[in-house]
Amino acid sequence: MKRALCSLLLICGFTAAVAQQKAAGKMPVNAEKIKAELIQLDKDWATATVNNDMTFVKNLVADDCLFTEADGMVATKAEMMKDMESGKSKTTSNQPSEYSIRLYGPDMAVIRHNITTAGTEDGKDVSGEYRRMHVLVRREGRWVVVDSQSVRVGPVAVATK
Repeated sequence: MKRALCSLLLICGFTAAVAQQKAAGKMPVNAEKIKAELIQLDKDWATATVNNDMTFVKNLVADDCLFTEADGMVATKAEMMKDMESGKSKTTSNQPSEYSIRLYGPDMAVIRHNITTAGTEDGKDVSGEYRRMHVLVRREGRWVVVDSQSVRVGPVAVATK
């Protein structure tokens, strides 16, 4: 009897864990709306960078965010904000395109896109085309960037598979 009861409890626990895991992996009902919202948020970020809108960037980027730059250097949010404030990093144009967004439940997303940008870093021209990837999570009801990476590229097409 004890063996049967233990087996039943084990099966019930396993079934509940599998069901919970499947539910967590489901796409949100409003996935297309969320994707459109994230694209607009990213475009607003591109504009804020050109306008040196420190408040927008500060609110969008999580305090624990790390940026892996095209040259391989890793920067924190504080370092990135300092470079923007001081003028060390100056963006004069940003044209994002070719978005691909993956949702991992209702509160996590990965954005990939191209961006043609013009600007300087430490007085050196860094204009060109980049491939960017941002990881966003929803915290306290709003999306924040928790990781970002840029790679310098020529024109590329977004993988659709």
